[in-house]
Amino acid sequence: MDRNINQKSVLGRIIYGNINFIIPYLIFSLFFLILLGIYGNSFLFLLVNENHSEFVDFVFLYITYLGDGIVAFLLIVSLLRVSFRDAITFLIITLLIGIIVSLMKNFIFPELVRPVQYFGTNKLLHLVPGYKPPYLGSFPSGHTATIFSVCMYLSIYSKTSVVKLLLFLIAFLVGYSRIYLSAHFPADVVAGAFVGVSITLLCYCFSRQLKNSWLDNNIVFTNRILMKQSTL
Repeated sequence: MDRNINQKSVLGRIIYGNINFIIPYLIFSLFFLILLGIYGNSFLFLLVNENHSEFVDFVFLYITYLGDGIVAFLLIVSLLRVSFRDAITFLIITLLIGIIVSLMKNFIFPELVRPVQYFGTNKLLHLVPGYKPPYLGSFPSGHTATIFSVCMYLSIYSKTSVVKLLLFLIAFLVGYSRIYLSAHFPADVVAGAFVGVSITLLCYCFSRQLKNSWLDNNIVFTNRILMKQSTL
C-alpha cells in the first residue's frame, strides 16, 4: 500500500515539475483529437499536407530524422554519465516502445496503411523530393513515439521551464513532420506521442522505486574505481 502511494507521489512530482512539457502535450493531443472528430483522419491529413513550401520541405526533410532510433541510442549512451539507473531505464523505455509500436503495426492494426498507399501517388499528395514515404504499418507513428520519449526524459532533467517548452516544440515538430512528409496520418502521430510520453513516465517512476546503490553510480565513477584498483 505504501509503495503504491509512493509511486503516485513520484508521478505527481514528475508531472508537476514538467507542466511546461505536459500541458502543451495535452493541448496538442486534445486539439488534434477535436480536429479528428470534426474533419476525420484522411481529410485532416490533406489539410496539413497541402500547406507546403520549399523551405518547409527542407526543414521537415531533416528534422524528421530526430525520431530515428539512433537518437534514442545516443541518449542511452549519454545517460551512462548520469547514472546506470537512468541509462538502463531509458534502454527499457526504448525497447518497450519498439515492441508496443511493432505489435500495434503488425498484429493489432495491420490493415491501416500509410497515406501514400491510401491515396495513391497522384497529384492529391504533396511528396517532398528526397523522401520516400513507406506504404504499410501506419498506426502508430514510431518516430513520434521515439522523439516524445526522448524529449520527455530530457525534460525531467531540465532545470528551466523554457528548455522544457523547447523540448516539447521539438517533439511536436518531428510529429508534425511525419504528417507533412506523407509518412503518417494525424491519428498515428497522436497515438505515437501518447505511447512515448506514457511509457516514459511510467518507467521513470518505477525505476525510482528500485533500491540499489550500484544503479546510482555512473560510468565515470566506475572507471575511476577500476583505475584505482588497477594501480594497487
